[in-house]
Amino acid sequence: MKNLLIILVLAILTAVIAEDCAKYKKQIDSMMVEFNSVKNKMCDPGIDRNRYDDLNSIYTETWQEIVEVQRIQKKCLESQKKTVKVKVEPNRVNSALPELMKVKWSSSRIKVKEALRNRKDLKYVETEDGILEYHNGTYLGYNAERWQFSFAEKKLYACQIVLKNDPKLSVFKLYDKVNADLAKLYGKPAYEKNKFPSSYKSDSIKLTALKNGSVPFYSKWLFKNDDMIRIGVNENGNVMITYLVEKLYKKAK
Repeated sequence: MKNLLIILVLAILTAVIAEDCAKYKKQIDSMMVEFNSVKNKMCDPGIDRNRYDDLNSIYTETWQEIVEVQRIQKKCLESQKKTVKVKVEPNRVNSALPELMKVKWSSSRIKVKEALRNRKDLKYVETEDGILEYHNGTYLGYNAERWQFSFAEKKLYACQIVLKNDPKLSVFKLYDKVNADLAKLYGKPAYEKNKFPSSYKSDSIKLTALKNGSVPFYSKWLFKNDDMIRIGVNENGNVMITYLVEKLYKKAK
């Protein structure tokens, strides 16, 4: 009977906490309605300068309020998660991190250049920061803007591939397509945080949220030894895929 009472109290407390966090979402949704309304008024071609400045002030203040409430909501949700201590092991791919263009991980800078020397689709670009960079080429059939190979203790530990935007697709639809292709290859991601609140209607609002870090947006696959492939949208509005060898990454930090 005593145990049943404790379980009942915990259930009620959990419900109260969840409801408390839910109020922030309602608040954000309400402010987003106002934010979108102001934005639409600012796009009126007949608007005069004074009216535009007034609306722009409201636009900026409303967005700052949204970001602040999102921060509070995130803190609330994190505290809620701490109350439920259930450990869930992430999905893992039972294989080593795949090679890129037959380049072996832990290779030296010279070995990487030798491996890519005969790739006519790639253009080598000189850099001054120790990164080995190439332009063009394709990744899973998608046009790449650049490839950046990074080294720790003279060993290749990471590569970032930035894709070219497709004029026929928004960056988020391109993300969905590449994300789906990676899922076909490696199964369900270990971590997936790529959903926006329903009030985020336009791509410009979504990109602003990504730039200020208020919304996480990525999928990540874990391989043996915690090596990973991660896909997201970077601050410049491009789809970016990262391959990373965890053991060497720790040495690079």
